[in-house]
Amino acid sequence: MEKKLTRILAVVLVMLMMATAAVPSFVSADAREDYEAAQAELDRIEKELGNIKDTKKKQQEEKANTQTQINLVKNQLSYLSAQIEETTAALAEKQAELDEKKVEIYETDELFKSKLKAMYIRRSGNMIATALAVDTFSEMLTAVNTLSSISQADTALLQQLDKEKKEIEAVEAEIEAQLESLEASRERQQDKQSELANLLQKVNSDLSQTEAEEAAAQAAYEDAKEARDAAQEQLAKEFEESGGMEDYVGGEWMWPVPGYNSISSGYGYRNIFGYREFHTGIDIPAGYGTPIKASNSGIVTVAAYQSTGYGNRIIVDHGGGYKSLYAHCSSLAVKVGDYVAQGDTIAYVGSTGLSTGNHLHFEIRINDQYTDPTPYVR
Repeated sequence: MEKKLTRILAVVLVMLMMATAAVPSFVSADAREDYEAAQAELDRIEKELGNIKDTKKKQQEEKANTQTQINLVKNQLSYLSAQIEETTAALAEKQAELDEKKVEIYETDELFKSKLKAMYIRRSGNMIATALAVDTFSEMLTAVNTLSSISQADTALLQQLDKEKKEIEAVEAEIEAQLESLEASRERQQDKQSELANLLQKVNSDLSQTEAEEAAAQAAYEDAKEARDAAQEQLAKEFEESGGMEDYVGGEWMWPVPGYNSISSGYGYRNIFGYREFHTGIDIPAGYGTPIKASNSGIVTVAAYQSTGYGNRIIVDHGGGYKSLYAHCSSLAVKVGDYVAQGDTIAYVGSTGLSTGNHLHFEIRINDQYTDPTPYVR
């Protein structure tokens, strides 16, 4: 009886030891919280830096546009100055012609008046003397016709001079109107240039302030990235230490989001805000709430409900150093310690954490080293 009891106790003890060995050692909450806090701060600064860069880009575009407008106004002012100079020269030339014509008209007019006066005296004072001064009747008729012709020629000359004077005055008035219009245009363009110069000064001031904010945010981003990387290293260390299965389950891996076969961001390096960062998995876009399947069988070692970083995520240990990660889930369907078979629904597609749209971030790690999951699930 005692021997039988001893055997039973021994069996129970062995079972308890086996059960204890099967319980996984999970990532500590402190390490996760430190990482999530560091990632959240990095995400916040990254978003702020993105906004600053957008603002800077708009200000640079506004500066370039303002400078272009200033250059156009300067060109217009140069053109107007040349036009004003040319018009002023034409006006001076016409004014000189007009002054010359006025003198000519005045002199002709004075000469005409003298002739009329002389003709009047001769005709009214001594018409008989004029007639007696010629030898024949024919000469007398010629003398009278000559006086008449002289009078008509002077009158025609005066009329022609007066016509030319009016024409020059009309041209002069037109040129003066053009000159006045050009001066008004130049004044408006000068006002526009002054307005644009003030705007450019403000844009430069705003741009300088934005560049200072960008430099500060860039420095803060680098500090936050360093803190995040340190927290990530600690999390990775504990990730290595977590485990629940010794032997690899083996078998083929399955695509974790059946029906959604595209990859929006692949495994490997990519540039984010000027930084060359390594993307440790693949992103599979899918509709919100689409079921996520366990790519292989294993034990759930992480089922974290967080709003930053990877957001809601699951890590499944498949034994033999193989683990898979499912991140940015809208909600989770399993908890830590659950055994999941390949094809079981473990979560649902969402956009939690650092994400810009509904998708699954999927990773496979072997001995806690990142590896391209594509060959396994393809």
